[in-house]
Amino acid sequence: MIQQQSILVVDDESGLRKLLNLLFSNAGYTVREASNGHECFQQIVNKPPDLIVLDVMLPEMNGREVVQHIRQKGILVPILMLTARTQARDIVMGLDCGADDYMRKPFDMDELLARVRALLRRSKTIISSLVVGQGEIIINMQSHVVTVNGSNVDLTPTEYALLSVLADNVGNVVHHDTLLRAVWGEDSKHDLDYLKVYIWHLRRKIEPNAGRTPRLLLTEWGVGYRLVQ
Repeated sequence: MIQQQSILVVDDESGLRKLLNLLFSNAGYTVREASNGHECFQQIVNKPPDLIVLDVMLPEMNGREVVQHIRQKGILVPILMLTARTQARDIVMGLDCGADDYMRKPFDMDELLARVRALLRRSKTIISSLVVGQGEIIINMQSHVVTVNGSNVDLTPTEYALLSVLADNVGNVVHHDTLLRAVWGEDSKHDLDYLKVYIWHLRRKIEPNAGRTPRLLLTEWGVGYRLVQ
């Protein structure tokens, strides 16, 4: 089954959110909504969307500040900004802060859908970052750089491979045998104790203060391991 691409609509006007929800849903996308920047960040942490449609004029934190915060976290999800402002300077500022495209209100629905499709096509050619572990862990799939709470973490190739498999299945239990085959190959002769040693090293690096009560990389006894969303 092909998974639908998801769009996060961020606007403080409930009427416009409902309109865009209907538009994108009818076009075959999964749609989520947020009314301000803080709700937007929570949605991204819970499950990053494939694209964000973001209003410039938001309460508390404006759209440009939201974009800057997202980009500072290393999140490369495409962002299309909506604005009632017509001055070229406002559009330039939005693009400079990290937005991928800009549309003035009122906008043509067909043009908006066309721009959304273009951004999603373009994003498929860009290897983006994975955000997991309650937003604390960011994995850059292109550079293989891993950051935890904003600081780079030095992982061995094996530790990175383990984390990648767990991140690809974030929120789900990955069985011991699946991890052994994915990291060490189909003919791996390594046993469960070998895997446990590497998981222990990985856990020390991605949540060094966990002690005996890890929060992010969890052991599902007798089954496997799970990386929380």
